[in-house]
Amino acid sequence: MSNIKETQKPVILSEDKFVLTKIELILNRIFAVLLIISSPLLLFNILTIPTVIIFVIFALFLLFAKRYHPAVNIIFLLFALGVYFIPLPIGWGFYLGLREFKFNGYAFNLIIIFFYLSPFIFISFSVRNFLGNIIAYFKPNTRLRNILYIISLSTVMVIMLAYPLTESIKLRHQAMENSTGTSLLSSIITTQEIKVKPGESASSSAYARRSYTAQFDSNTQQYIYHLTLSDPIIETVSFKTVKTDGKAINFQTDRQVECMNCQKEINDPNVLIFPAGRNIDFIISSKQFIKVIEFTELSGSVISFVFWK
Repeated sequence: MSNIKETQKPVILSEDKFVLTKIELILNRIFAVLLIISSPLLLFNILTIPTVIIFVIFALFLLFAKRYHPAVNIIFLLFALGVYFIPLPIGWGFYLGLREFKFNGYAFNLIIIFFYLSPFIFISFSVRNFLGNIIAYFKPNTRLRNILYIISLSTVMVIMLAYPLTESIKLRHQAMENSTGTSLLSSIITTQEIKVKPGESASSSAYARRSYTAQFDSNTQQYIYHLTLSDPIIETVSFKTVKTDGKAINFQTDRQVECMNCQKEINDPNVLIFPAGRNIDFIISSKQFIKVIEFTELSGSVISFVFWK
């Protein structure tokens, strides 16, 4: 009887598989502090307040959570995908920002690091926490789980940075328009295009925002950018500059620019005029891919045509 008692072992209850390991807790808390410190940097734009609030809530979650919470991690994952892929003026669009960094020749400055640090941490740990839920479900031992933590976090960070920087930039055949102020050109384009109904002939502007188009001509090996205002404009529009990727066009010397019915200013080579009562056909040919063409009116209003995606 005594032998039976000696061989009996106490029953050990299974541990909670979602409890964080010591290494997971330490790294989560270190990056939570960094996220709290860096998030206020986004407040240079008052519209980013909702995003800063989300980041701070997530940082507090990282700081105090001692186990994985699958439902909460899925919610933060959805926010992270939005911050990464959806360009919104509330501090979202990390992916687009990195592609623009690539297009600008990797022009590096500390502002880029400070501004992108908080979304970088938020996205990385939101995705890694979701992966951590999956890893914890299979109950690996503590050592293996710590190794998988480091590998998964590093992999997420590398892919998140490398994907937009290695992906090729494609020509947007139909320009995306952005205007600031009360731009006359933007108003003219809108007025002309709302007259056109979808389903009309292919030669007409059957699609909204189709006034400025671009294509690559394989015969001449050039990019052709074409602004068409098929109806005579009612009001004269004068531009103090027209810029391609930030460089002002000299209309007296640049032979790559054609503009039917346009007028040039003799005393200022950068000024261009769209006269009233004329239909405009503005063409730029370039061997280099142009990202943005900006028309700045005398009033200071700017309309930008973006040609990359």
